[in-house]
Amino acid sequence: MLTGGTDLENRARKKKISAAYRYCFSGLVLQLWLYCEERLVGQRDISREELAVGQELTGILQAFLERGDEAQGAEVQESQAFERLKSLRDRIIGRVEILTAFSDCFQIYEYVLNRVERRFVTLDDSRYTPEELASSLVETMAAMGDGVQRNGFLKDIVSQLPVRFTKKKFYAMVTERLTTYVGLNRGGVEDYLSMLRGSAMVSLPEGMEGEEELFSSLACLRQADYRNLDREGYERCRASFEEGSMLLTEKMDYYLSVEQMVNDLYVVFLTQGERMTDALKDMRFRTSAARILEALEQENREFFEKEEFLIHMEGIQEAAMNLVMAGSGERDEILDKVDRLLSGSHFMSVEPEAVRDEEADRGWIDQKAREFCQDMDGLFGNVPKAVARAVMAKVISSLPLVFRDSMEVEEYIRSSLDSCTDFAEREASMELLESQLREQRLMNHVLV
Repeated sequence: MLTGGTDLENRARKKKISAAYRYCFSGLVLQLWLYCEERLVGQRDISREELAVGQELTGILQAFLERGDEAQGAEVQESQAFERLKSLRDRIIGRVEILTAFSDCFQIYEYVLNRVERRFVTLDDSRYTPEELASSLVETMAAMGDGVQRNGFLKDIVSQLPVRFTKKKFYAMVTERLTTYVGLNRGGVEDYLSMLRGSAMVSLPEGMEGEEELFSSLACLRQADYRNLDREGYERCRASFEEGSMLLTEKMDYYLSVEQMVNDLYVVFLTQGERMTDALKDMRFRTSAARILEALEQENREFFEKEEFLIHMEGIQEAAMNLVMAGSGERDEILDKVDRLLSGSHFMSVEPEAVRDEEADRGWIDQKAREFCQDMDGLFGNVPKAVARAVMAKVISSLPLVFRDSMEVEEYIRSSLDSCTDFAEREASMELLESQLREQRLMNHVLV
């Protein structure tokens, strides 16, 4: 916590803390309304784990509302309810890590399914040759004014290209691309490699089997013989993929909704001891939250048909937003945590990570590259060739891009398409690339 500073600085700090309290308490009430409404009138049956997470959150919120203003400042932070909230947040982050692993796996198998689809489904022929498509993609990319946008579009292109590398060439590419991190912080490079292992299915979290429906869908995809897949097998895999993807989206949306409330309540706990808030407005926050919880407990669906109940919340977040989102300029324990909780990265750690400032030299990078390639080698020995190629495509698109100019990009795209002798796979890749091209041209307001 900031202990010094001028009166002006301290008043500015109080204003930010108070704005954060209002912003998050009003946001909590609004999100709680949506969450409870979905619980009562939604069509999806949530799992036992999801239900337990929701019940834990509403129980913590109920305890907070009953506590009122009896405890202040540090006493609130030490309260049992606050500790329960911290534990719940860690629990949610753990569940989301598992769901993210499923997402990575499904993306890889989607790549595979898209490339065997043409064996069984007749689609329109491509309007482009590989040369024409490569030229059009590069031309559209060059028209983008934003460098970040261009880089993102290029990564999307690379992720859809057919892969015909030998393992040796793939490992050489990985090692070469990783050398761009020489001189950077070792901790950051290790975090990146950990992410890369997860996205490539090399390192998956424990507990995935606990998500029984998702695990069943993934098992169907894992067990398929893609080289000899018939129509019935393809349709079974596609159905498993679609069902799993839909369920995964629903689960991620659920945990995001709960995490937003957790983060808002976390900020309220952090700031309530020092905030300056109108007593009447504060009472409205508490009364509104209590009534919503009561309606949920009583399964009062009619309550959520009266949206005028939330009229008094209108404009509160907007009024505080600029001050809250401006962040804190000075090192401050509470405001630093508020910034993290409201950063938009909902599952970010609240506590700052220890700085690991040792530099990544070439020898260290080469060693890490060898370890990563050894892990990949173990994976490739246990998956079909079609899946190995999908993994390679995903890794390549996640590595730093080292093209010197647009001509080299165009040649890479054309060569990737020309080298693919599997007609169904090449046509599928071109179709997906054409779809990306159309979408990007629409975004760029360029006529096809």
